[in-house]
Amino acid sequence: MRTFIVKDAGWSKYLSTSAVYFLLLTITLTLFFELWRLILLILSGTLSAGVPGRILLQSFLVGLRFDFAISCYLAIPLYLLGNLPRLDISRNKFFRHLNFYLMALVVGLMFFLQMADIEFFKFFNSRLNSIALAWSDTPGIVVPMLWKMYPVVRYLVLFLVMFTGFIIIIHWLREKIIIDKAPSPVWINLVYLPLVLAVFLLGARGRVEEKSPLRWGTAYFSEYDYANQLALNPIFTFFYDAIYDANKKAQIKEQMDRIDIPDAVRVVRHLLGLPVALEEENNQRIFREITFTPENDDPPNVILIIMESFGSTRIGILDNRYPYEITPRFDSLSREGILFTNFYSTGQHTYTGIFSTLYGYPTLFGKSVMKMVTGQNSFWGLPSILRHHGYETMFFTTHDPHFDNMQGFLCSNGVMRLYSLDDYNPEYKISTLGVPDHIMFDYAYNILREKNEHRFFATLLTSSNHGPWLIPDVPFERIPAEDEEWRTKLNCFKYSDWSLGYFFDKIKNDPAFKNTLVVVTSDNGCWYDPITDHDLTQFQIPLFIFDTDGRLEKNRRVERLGSQIDIAATVMGQVRLNYHDYTFGHDLLKTSGSAVDYAHFSEWYKVGYIENDYHVIARLNGPTSLYTVANRRRNLVDSLPDLAREYEKKALALFKTAYENMHRPLRQETSSPQPLTVSDD
Repeated sequence: MRTFIVKDAGWSKYLSTSAVYFLLLTITLTLFFELWRLILLILSGTLSAGVPGRILLQSFLVGLRFDFAISCYLAIPLYLLGNLPRLDISRNKFFRHLNFYLMALVVGLMFFLQMADIEFFKFFNSRLNSIALAWSDTPGIVVPMLWKMYPVVRYLVLFLVMFTGFIIIIHWLREKIIIDKAPSPVWINLVYLPLVLAVFLLGARGRVEEKSPLRWGTAYFSEYDYANQLALNPIFTFFYDAIYDANKKAQIKEQMDRIDIPDAVRVVRHLLGLPVALEEENNQRIFREITFTPENDDPPNVILIIMESFGSTRIGILDNRYPYEITPRFDSLSREGILFTNFYSTGQHTYTGIFSTLYGYPTLFGKSVMKMVTGQNSFWGLPSILRHHGYETMFFTTHDPHFDNMQGFLCSNGVMRLYSLDDYNPEYKISTLGVPDHIMFDYAYNILREKNEHRFFATLLTSSNHGPWLIPDVPFERIPAEDEEWRTKLNCFKYSDWSLGYFFDKIKNDPAFKNTLVVVTSDNGCWYDPITDHDLTQFQIPLFIFDTDGRLEKNRRVERLGSQIDIAATVMGQVRLNYHDYTFGHDLLKTSGSAVDYAHFSEWYKVGYIENDYHVIARLNGPTSLYTVANRRRNLVDSLPDLAREYEKKALALFKTAYENMHRPLRQETSSPQPLTVSDD
């Protein structure tokens, strides 16, 4: 039988022990979140370089609001449950234990997310969000990949240390406040109940302002993006994204409806160089009927190569930031065709690169379009256009065809045949990402050389330049970097470059590949020393166009601004076959016309836009920033407010129009709509 230590002297007898316990629980959890923030600061290495110490300190102070909000969300149901009649944790042993174990379970999940956020932040330069769930449907691939890419055991030890420390403290508080004291009178608990709930509810809301509760944009208190990101709580960003997000159509629609641009379609038509839309056209997809005079009577085969993470910051001919020669083959190949030197991806993932490159659409909010039912038979891009013209359309990848729902999406949007892991000799598989790049290139070469009696469009997607960073023993000169991590990653990059050259060596002089247009690009860039949360290095990629017959100008450099959404129109400009154009891009090799050169990209609730060397970041529920491409450390939004609003409007108009177009039916390719005809002679 437990002996209560009763201390009724003075004012303490008027305290509610359960109220004190849950308040201290909330404060303790908040302080542990601050400790996780400190751990992130320590482990994020050079990312914090250049941020003044006082600003970093302010990150912790601003972060307290987010940390306390999350703690209050946990405390509210536990406090209510712990004060219900007959369930009072100071009187009922069973429910005292139940309350404690529920708390431990939820806190364990929270601390696990805090742990996962460390590498997520280092990779994406953003706090944890629903992107982490993008591959939850393929754990057999993702889990082994993560195990080999990251020091999982060390992170699990860190998690256990933090979680155990927290549980020990809370167990001690429970012993001292709840168990060792006599239960507070019921009337005392009832008096405290609305007061403590008011504190928790206000803390969870995070703000006293009437119009809006705490938003992630509240963390943007300084000009230093790292400090702003550090102030956020990854549990807040993750659940905001995973629950109030993103992946549900109604929530995406609600978010899009907040983008209040009544003339969005007109803005987009102006960017694309189209006449101002008629009122009845505002409810139709952006559409052009492109005709060529004359139309090509001998169109080329097309090979489109999408290189995994082949970012400009590691390509010698573009913007190599490392003291090593990483891309000798690409640098040499670039002299044999047309290289675009001012080119961007639309997102930070392979699925966004595939989607935008093939179908000319910006990246949109929420779950990958490739995984949505909306993506079935909804997009008219290079596979469907060229298939309509009699091409055999194929897609080659190194791994599982269902990863990112590639097979389902692509085969419902114009791809006739997808070659993947099941088609290769099993002995060549070296990782969860399947076979190495050069094996896939070999297989594609053998398949395509047999198609010389039939025109083809083939997309080849590499993957070796990605964790778990495994490459085969093939003859290329390794990089002698001292740092093991970078030696491994840069050698994977150099291997992918070697594989590309290996494939070109095979097709350049093979008669089976005469009259073939080869396009090389990347799915996304490679961030380097990120400055903003939408850092351009993550989006800077190459675009290279080569033809086996030598018709294109050699060693040509094109500095025109462009992005993946321009690839479809640019390729069709070389193929010169009439087509219906539903893309948001334009032909970057066409010198006439009034289309605006721009780049558009998005990630999470942030939309980026570049025009005339200005880079705007439009953050939904957060502030807008304006930089020059050359100087991304100075935010010009206050000194150039009109320009910032103009570019923000264009960025969001493109975004909103693309979303609305996605939910409207395609015009039938065989029909004869009233076209806008764009001729190119």
